[in-house]
Amino acid sequence: MKRTLRNKLYSAWDLLWIKLDFGSSTLCSRISLWWQGCSPGKGLKTSGPCYFKARAAGSIVIGESMYLNASHRTNRVGLNNPVLIETLGDGVIEIGSCSGASSVVISSRSRITIGSNTIMGGNVRIFDHDFHSLNPSAWRTSEDAKLVQSRPVTIGNNVFIGTNAMVLKGVSIGDNAVIGAGSVVTKNVGNGEIWAGNPARKIGMVK
Repeated sequence: MKRTLRNKLYSAWDLLWIKLDFGSSTLCSRISLWWQGCSPGKGLKTSGPCYFKARAAGSIVIGESMYLNASHRTNRVGLNNPVLIETLGDGVIEIGSCSGASSVVISSRSRITIGSNTIMGGNVRIFDHDFHSLNPSAWRTSEDAKLVQSRPVTIGNNVFIGTNAMVLKGVSIGDNAVIGAGSVVTKNVGNGEIWAGNPARKIGMVK
């Protein structure tokens, strides 16, 4: 089909908006991290609303050339929320260089380590804790947070995690692994393995 002048003008406007958004979002993200004592690596780029909450200085570590996206203009997979990265208690989040994520939510009470060159699709969730305890009588009390179970999460290098997938506490994902869209990962994934489903299970190997 032939592109009209209106199509070309809209594409030009869209590209301009994207560049302006990258500039303003990246500046706000860098200021937020710096203010909380967390210096991101060189080349961090963000678009759309990205929020960081570091319970302690240095508890969020972002490598070089990291890309975080929360804008429907730069990713039309159907993003549901801003980028949200937080540490609670003694939590630490470390993300390697040249990784990227769209509308990701990462929350840590112990430690979440993500390697380099890892891609996290739209709306991925990575949690190393349950947010609430398993004791119903404590849910609305100050004791709830003290009883929360938490175990570290480790994600290797060059991993692909599909849109709307969830990685839960205690999970280790090996290098070059693939996690299918919508999966809920509750068990360890080996190097080069392909997992999918809820709960996720091994369905193949990367060729």
